[in-house]
Amino acid sequence: MKIWTIEEEASALRARFEGVNRAAFARDHEVKGGQAMIYQHITGRRPLNLEAATVYAKGFGCSLAEISPRLAGEAQKAAALTSDATPAASPTVAPWPFSSIDRERIEALPAERLKHLEGVMLFALQGYSDGATTITVPERPASSFAAPTRGSVVDIDVAADEFPMRIKGLPPAPWEGGNTTHQAEANPKIRISTQTGVVANVGPGEPYAANDKFEKVPEMADVRLAAGDGIENHLEEQTGVMHFRRSFLRAVGADAGKARVVYAKGDSMEPIIRDGAALLVVPNEDLTVRDLAAGGVYAINYDGKMIVKTVTRDRLTKQWVARSFNPAYPDIPLENGTPVRVLGQVVWSGARLRDDEAGQWVKS
Repeated sequence: MKIWTIEEEASALRARFEGVNRAAFARDHEVKGGQAMIYQHITGRRPLNLEAATVYAKGFGCSLAEISPRLAGEAQKAAALTSDATPAASPTVAPWPFSSIDRERIEALPAERLKHLEGVMLFALQGYSDGATTITVPERPASSFAAPTRGSVVDIDVAADEFPMRIKGLPPAPWEGGNTTHQAEANPKIRISTQTGVVANVGPGEPYAANDKFEKVPEMADVRLAAGDGIENHLEEQTGVMHFRRSFLRAVGADAGKARVVYAKGDSMEPIIRDGAALLVVPNEDLTVRDLAAGGVYAINYDGKMIVKTVTRDRLTKQWVARSFNPAYPDIPLENGTPVRVLGQVVWSGARLRDDEAGQWVKS
């Protein structure tokens, strides 16, 4: 008998499944792993084992050797070894010691009653071992909660809680001595150290609403807005997501999937926007340069290059210019005939703090 390779086994099995509904076959013949396992077998990703090959042989009405000569040979060797072995002696079953009690009655008891009966028997055996001739079985302790009958009144303080809703690690509930929601909102935890001598310009954090979920914002890691010289972006594809609270996105007009996360390149907008900072941009190409006079930071396409700047009117020339926060960079004229298109507003910036920056100031 020629032994097939794994690929040959898979090919032969795949031919048998042509025109056969794999999902129905897996269901009718109880194939372990279901339709997905059949797919792995017919593609050779997982070699056949004896159990699976036996199921396939039974399902297709063929011999095991027609499914896998390899496994058929192994099965024959196992059968030969089994026939040569000495049959094991069947265990001796001890007779039932209680003539007045049917074994079926004991085995029909629920687990709780069996446990109680076991305890009673252990108690009696211990008494016999100690030389007692009469055993007084103690009464079963009454349950703290009896199953109520229809129309009865139940004390909720002692009622059994079969499905407790408390989760370990959470603060105690109000009825356990903890704060109510109103008390927790009125006394939020202070997030910054209150150590004597430490000064910080922050206050207690406001609690978020219980239904304030996070929303995914597409991240375009390959897109750079120049905080310096202009940058041409050749790729504008989504590379990941960042999570923001829905309430924050709604507050800045960036909810409902309107926002995008890109990154700054350069130091022209420092100290407000750092080199490499993540920028949350709300696209709005209906804006004109004059719409930006109220202030803010904007993403601008300047002659095909992407920049991030504020927009203001120059005091001397009275012309609109793109201005940097860093005074070392000159203004960029926006009314000199160069194609200018406002892409959207930057509403948030996040960057890693440098190691040489202090996080707290201590009184001397």
